[in-house]
Amino acid sequence: MPSSLHLIDSYLPRTETFIWQTLCKLRRFPPVVAADRLENLDAFPLPSGEFLNLHPSRSVWSKVSARVRGDFAPVRYAGGLQAVRDRDLAVCHVHKGFRALVTRTFTREIGLPLLVNFYGSDVSQKPFLRRAARGYGEVFAQARFLLVEGPAMRQRLLELGAPEEKIREQRIAIDPQDYPLRERNWDGNRPIHLLFVGRLVEKKGLEIALRALSDPRVDFPWRLTVIGDGPLGPRLRALANKLGIGDHVDFVGSRSLDELRAALQAHDLLLQPSRIAPDGDSEGGAPTVILEAQACGMPVLSTAHADIPHITLPGQSAWLAPEGDAVALAYLMRRAAEEADRWDIMGRAGRYKIETDHDVNRTILHLEDLYAEASQA
Repeated sequence: MPSSLHLIDSYLPRTETFIWQTLCKLRRFPPVVAADRLENLDAFPLPSGEFLNLHPSRSVWSKVSARVRGDFAPVRYAGGLQAVRDRDLAVCHVHKGFRALVTRTFTREIGLPLLVNFYGSDVSQKPFLRRAARGYGEVFAQARFLLVEGPAMRQRLLELGAPEEKIREQRIAIDPQDYPLRERNWDGNRPIHLLFVGRLVEKKGLEIALRALSDPRVDFPWRLTVIGDGPLGPRLRALANKLGIGDHVDFVGSRSLDELRAALQAHDLLLQPSRIAPDGDSEGGAPTVILEAQACGMPVLSTAHADIPHITLPGQSAWLAPEGDAVALAYLMRRAAEEADRWDIMGRAGRYKIETDHDVNRTILHLEDLYAEASQA
């Protein structure tokens, strides 16, 4: 049985469970993973896969030279060509645009049909894209398929010069069986338990959420749990205190997947106000946690950013504000409280959306069909 080779920066950051979900479900083309770094192996086991140690390296001189040229230094793999040729591999699936750039010489040399998956900052962050322009042209020409999460990301890839006929939508997906449905309700008295999950960076929009929560329109009792770490952590904690809401916000840091799933069950509403950062960075597609929240029956408060409208049912499973608009978000928070009698209906609608469009047990069939098509071309 031929396998699929997967090139990844690192296996696997806690924020990239969507990659793990896919790798675990591959059956017709079992995964062979080559990552520059290995981490969290206990949290993300891969019983049906294999890890390939290719000894990656990038010299300091090559990095300096590439930066001068406005490019990215290639990754060299000692013995990599032979290691790949010793295995029965049908395709090479590269995860993230950056990884495709730094491995484009290697992927050209191994000669396997190439699929490149884009995820967010690799199609939006301006400083990165300035250096990626030349290399992306080569990647687009070399790849058999360019994979995106939804229509917003498809448009971004077209704007970057990708050939339309090579772009395929591969929806971000989870296994709904891992997220038991729980109907939400609120008695109008206890605090509404809000949950935010994500790296503490500009594009996640937590600053907008904090400003919205301090708005007088949010006149109901609430408590916010913030799961995630990042460079903006100290600034955001200081902002919560400055706005006078610090006593209602719990910054709990990063959590394991099991702890995240428990938090999703314990809270009422997901608050995920993604936005475009000043440097252009965006979700590109959409945060996986929005899928996870809907799967377990949690209504979502988010924004009409990137592909978020595509992975939710606006007005049915989610309330979406214009991105970066704290006043509009505050208004929707109040509306969510006023419509608490709809939370159970919204939760069931969200669950249906995930089971219909974002069940990894279904989306994996499409991906493996793409592998088969690419390998037979």
